[in-house]
Parts: sequence; C-alpha cells; structure tokens
Amino acid sequence: MKRLRFALPSRCPRRLRDPRSGAASGEGRHWPSDPDSPFGPRPNYATLFQPCRSVAGGFGALFAGLLLAVSGAVQAAKINARSPSFFDVSEAITSAAKGDTVIVPAGTASWTQTLVINKPISLVGQTTVNYTNETANDQTIIFDDVSRSSTPSAPIIHVIVTAGDMNVEPTVPLLVIKGFTFRGSPNTPTGAANGAIMLAGTCPAVRLSNCHFDSLYQSSIYTFGWIYGVMDNCLHTITRFLLTGTMGMATYNGQKYGDGSWTEDAHWGSYKFFFTENNVVHAKSPAQYGMDAKRGARYVVRYSKIYDLSFVQTHGTEEGRDRGCRAIEFYNNICNRSSTTAPGSPGGLRSGNLLFHDNKYTGMALGTPWVSLSAFRTFVNFQPWKLASGDNAWDRNDAHGLYASGTALTASVVGETKSSTSFYVAGNLSAYNTGGYSIQNTGTGLGGIIRSAVYNSTANRTLMTCDYSIAWAASKVTFNIGDPFQICRVLRVLDQTGLGKGTVCSTPKSLNGAVNEASYAWNNTQANGTKVIIHSGAPANPTFVEGRDYFNSPPPFAYQPYTYPHPLLNAIAPPSDLQVAP
Repeated sequence: MKRLRFALPSRCPRRLRDPRSGAASGEGRHWPSDPDSPFGPRPNYATLFQPCRSVAGGFGALFAGLLLAVSGAVQAAKINARSPSFFDVSEAITSAAKGDTVIVPAGTASWTQTLVINKPISLVGQTTVNYTNETANDQTIIFDDVSRSSTPSAPIIHVIVTAGDMNVEPTVPLLVIKGFTFRGSPNTPTGAANGAIMLAGTCPAVRLSNCHFDSLYQSSIYTFGWIYGVMDNCLHTITRFLLTGTMGMATYNGQKYGDGSWTEDAHWGSYKFFFTENNVVHAKSPAQYGMDAKRGARYVVRYSKIYDLSFVQTHGTEEGRDRGCRAIEFYNNICNRSSTTAPGSPGGLRSGNLLFHDNKYTGMALGTPWVSLSAFRTFVNFQPWKLASGDNAWDRNDAHGLYASGTALTASVVGETKSSTSFYVAGNLSAYNTGGYSIQNTGTGLGGIIRSAVYNSTANRTLMTCDYSIAWAASKVTFNIGDPFQICRVLRVLDQTGLGKGTVCSTPKSLNGAVNEASYAWNNTQANGTKVIIHSGAPANPTFVEGRDYFNSPPPFAYQPYTYPHPLLNAIAPPSDLQVAP
C-alpha cells in the first residue's frame, strides 16, 4: 500500500501564467475538467488514490477532503497583470479561467471605461487597510475617470457572475476583489448611480476586502442581482457623495424587482444577507446617509466604525415597480457624531424590518435618538402603486370606507416649511383632526394624512391641512376651488415596517398577503447613557403601532447573529504541496 505524506514536490507546482502569452508553463497547464466547475479534480486522481480505499473510514473522509483541496489548488492559476492600467488588467482577466487569481501590482492608473468581470475569479491589488489605525497604504490606485454616459452609468468594476448554489452556506469565496484604492477624479466630478463596484448576477460567496473608497463622486458599492457575501476591512472616505453603498437583491429566487425576497422569511442570523463588517466610514464633509437599500435588499452592518453619518436607510415600495428593502441587521457598531452639523439621527426605515442592537453612539448626543419609521406612499402618489389613501387595494384600509366627501372652497396654500398644504372645505370636519385620516383630491389622485382640521363656526367651514413634501413633485397636494375630495383612512401600508413574507406582486390585494414581522431594538446606547431606539414618529406616521410593528426589546424568538468573522474571511487555502509518495 502506498502512503500519503506532505512534501515539497516539483511535480505539482502552482501555475503562474503570463497574460502576454496567454499560456501556462510546464505541468501547470489547465487540466481537462467540467467547464461549469472550476474546482473539478484531474481525471487521473481516482486512479492515483485507488490503493487507499482500504484505509479506515475516518481517514478516508480526510483523504476525500484533501483530494478536493488538491484539485482546486492544481487548477487555480496566478496571473500577473503587467501594470494597474485598464488595458493590462483587462488583458489579464481575459486570460484567466474560473478560479484563477489576477494579481495587479502597485501603481497608479486612470480608468476611463468600466472593467467587466464575468467569471468567478480573484482580482487582487496591493492596497491594505488598517482597521485599528483607520488608514490605508494606497498601493494600487485607480482613478475614476469612467464616462458618466456609459451604460450602466459609470461603475469602475461591473461584476456579472453566476456561480455557486444559493441554498448552500458558502465557506470559500467564489469572487474576490481585494487590495485597491478607488479614488475620485477631478475629471469626472458628476455623480453616478451604480457605485464604484457594481455586483450583479447570482452568487452566494462574494468578498470585497481591503479596499479604500476615497473621495468618490459615487457610492462605494451597489448590489443589484442576487448576491450574498461580505465587504470587510475597507475604508470609505466620503467627501463628495452621500452613500457607502446601495443594497438590492432584484433577482432573488429568479424573480424581478425584489419580489422573490419578499416571498421568504427574513432569515435572521443566517448567511442570506450581504454583510459589511470591520469597515471604517468617514464623512469628511456634511453628508446625510451611509447606506441605502431597495429591491428586496437584505444587508448586515456589524463591527464597523462610522463617523458623522445617519447610516441605516432604506427605500420603500414607492416610485417604480421595485419593492422596498426587506431586512437589515445593524449591530456592534461604533457610531460617532463629532458636531451639530453632522446628522443627528441613526437613520430611518421606509420599508422592511430591522434587528438593531448593541451599537454605541459616541460624541455629541443625537438630536433624535431613534430609527424613524415612515411610509412615503401616505403622502406621495407614487406610480404604479399610487397613494395609500384608505381606498387603495394594495393596503389595509379601514372597513368603514368613505368618511366624508365634498369640494374645496378655496385653493390650497403651501405652508411656510413646505411640509404641508392647507385649504378650506364647507361644514364641520373637525372630527378628522386626529386619528390618521387621509384626504385625497379625487381629480388628481394627490393627497396625504390630515394633520389638522380646524372648524370656524362663524364661517361654517373647516381649514384642512395635510402632508406635502418639496422632495417630490408628485407629493405636491394642490386643490383649486371646486376640486373634489374624499376622506378615508389607511391602517397599514404595503411593505411597511412590521410586515414580512407575502406573495409575488400581481393583482392588488391587501398587503399582498404579508404576515406580521416586527422590528426590534435593544442595548443601543449613547455616551450620556440614554437609549437609542426605534420610534414611529406618531402621530406623524399613524400606520405604525408599537407592540405590533416594532419593539424596543430583544426579540421573543431564538436569534443568534451569524458567525463572526464571516466564514469567507477565514477560508483556508488548500494545500498545494500534497503528493503521493511510495
């Protein structure tokens, strides 16, 4: 019987391919394998290890694991790009096969077009980030000179990869981008919508690591397809744009618009999120938001240091067909507010649910120490969902139906703060002064929650005041003399916080069949000892109910945060020096 031992063989060297020749040298050439499996074994391995079948079962399992490790090591190549120029890096990627590593040297380059990665490889530069010191050594620097007229709009790197099984917890990264400084350029001072790194496709094991996103005119990352994985040990220096990233899972479970994500449970504490951990985020000039999310996004922010940002943010199921954010975990972060000009809130939710715990807020006290909840469709007539006015089939409405109707006596006048609009109606409608009623111009479809209804008995008329926001033209509630109105009441809004798993959106039905699923906040503190909580903003947001939609206490179900550090950070490279010895 032959014995296995570790040695330093010349028979199984790692391949080192020169992208200029496009070929591997010596025994390091590609071995025949399944083209859809970059980690398949060499065909003759089964013969090599045939004599070992009589070894005890426990050792047999060990040998089987080593076989898989060896096969991956033999196939994977290291390819050196000649320089960090776009041409040289693109050429090296073209010559790479699935599972290969493209190494980019130190240096500085300007990229004027988007680099596309369409296979599972590792792209590794020389920049490293020191989380403790909050610095980066900026060795491989890429200036963002990508044209803002490109399609999609201006990502520096666009990843379009389908690899791996989304139902199997990943242990080894399939796609890696590591060791780059992405720096804003004065030649392209216009913001771009899709992030410096745009992740599309379907992959459960993406890792972005040791990158410095330095003063970009766009966000750091944008996840668009159905991507799980982690962004770790990155430094984000935000001076011009407002976002660290925009999260989305548009094609979750093969659906569109994030619908698939909304047909499943939140999967709290699982790998089924995109994680950002051990990151440092500095807002060097006044900024508002750190992270945004929509299209069924599921993201986790943990063990990070965040400066002068209102970080937890989402879009809801609002403008356009896209669904809102689905689920967020935000925990064990240190968030510092250095001055009164910095945002005074931890953030807000416009849809989806949040587990928010064990965060420390340092520096100046927050002005509003809570994650606020809102449902923008209660005051914006977004298409195609339309206004949540109390008679919209997508929402849960008061069974009473129509409370009042009539016509406007006067034209509406926008309030001084441009947050409300007022007009007179005939008769006494003061009964709708509180209670979360909605008024709608049935001619235009515009309307909002009634904030006050003040009756003038002398003139026998009521001054109605309802929502208005300067942020959207579609929310500008206007009434002309004689315009028709109706008053109804919406109780809950499609995809608002407090709602979870439902069905794929097709025919409008109440809340799309969603079940109750609350948000929870616990152990979040400020330096002065006060708590940071979740708050509905009531009476401003009357569709949210504490004790149903959100709790400021730990969840009643078993919850354990996902493995930390993320397993993709701890992946051990398979041994490359294993051989059969007599």
